Amino acid sequence: MGKNAITVGDITAQPGEIGQGFIRVGETATSAVQFPIVIVNGSNPGPSLCLTAGVHATEYAPIESVLRFLAEIDPKDLSGTIVAVPVVSMQMFASRCGFVSPIDGLNLNKIAPGGDGSISEVLVRTLLDEVITKCKYHIDLHAGDLGEMLWAFAGYPLTGNSELDLEGEALSRLYSPRLICLSQDGATLPPFSGSIVHSAAQRGVVSILAESGGNGTLEEEDVRVHLHGIRNVMRYLRMVVGQPVIPGPQIAATGREVTRAKRAGLLRLKVGVGEEIKDGQVVAEISDVFGRIIEEVQVARGGITGLVWSHKAVNTGDPVVRCWYTKPAPRFAKTEHYVATAEDACAHA
Repeated sequence: MGKNAITVGDITAQPGEIGQGFIRVGETATSAVQFPIVIVNGSNPGPSLCLTAGVHATEYAPIESVLRFLAEIDPKDLSGTIVAVPVVSMQMFASRCGFVSPIDGLNLNKIAPGGDGSISEVLVRTLLDEVITKCKYHIDLHAGDLGEMLWAFAGYPLTGNSELDLEGEALSRLYSPRLICLSQDGATLPPFSGSIVHSAAQRGVVSILAESGGNGTLEEEDVRVHLHGIRNVMRYLRMVVGQPVIPGPQIAATGREVTRAKRAGLLRLKVGVGEEIKDGQVVAEISDVFGRIIEEVQVARGGITGLVWSHKAVNTGDPVVRCWYTKPAPRFAKTEHYVATAEDACAHA
């Protein structure tokens, strides 16, 4: 893409210009169901990259990251085209509703590729058919949702197409500060079947899941992770000038497991996200309403705390922490020359 005018839906951007508007999906009894779209058409030819955020629209760091990126990008310095959807679900955004649409109760990231059913299914189908699959590359920006404190990672669903999968792994490594997750159908690792990223990859788009932030917050460090990831990918694709930088050696996910409460009461956490914990380690304690400690919550197997739930009152069976199991990421020719060495880190300290 580039050089020619670019049209997505009813929005057009000439070379070197920005176009913006809405793509209409349908309506409720009181308002239109639509999502915003921004097309940044570079002055020079190059690849097409789609950015989506707000699939879960209480994940604020991804939304802020896309908005801030769009404010800084100059189409005259861009080779190729950016097609961005800063907030996929405007109804979730307006109602401050986590996880599922307030219209029909569906999770947009579990019903892809969508269809002709309820409005959420139509929205996902429209997003894929009219926006994402018009581009060669795609990043779906996420965070932990309400009540979820998350450790940043990036993931890609392997397709069996070696050319596509190599590029998907490259983008994941370029985006994530440390943890990458390559999933296969039927496995216990994300991105899962039914997700927007999985459906896009099945249609030949190099599509990755990018996670940073959570719990309804908007922290600068989480935004920086996303912005660094977007810029790194664009440098790798030669859409903008500059050399990608991966902060240091990375790790690859091999599995993950949730530890749940067995008793009910007031939860006192003893760990945070990104901590390495040991087999049998106590990660929280539960007190009953008389102040007695009735459970020390222990993990069966140690790992890295990838998700910590923030709720303080728990019932039997509620999740407390989810641990990643990992191994050192193997050498990868496409990106290994971008990994910063210890000497590099010292030089920039």
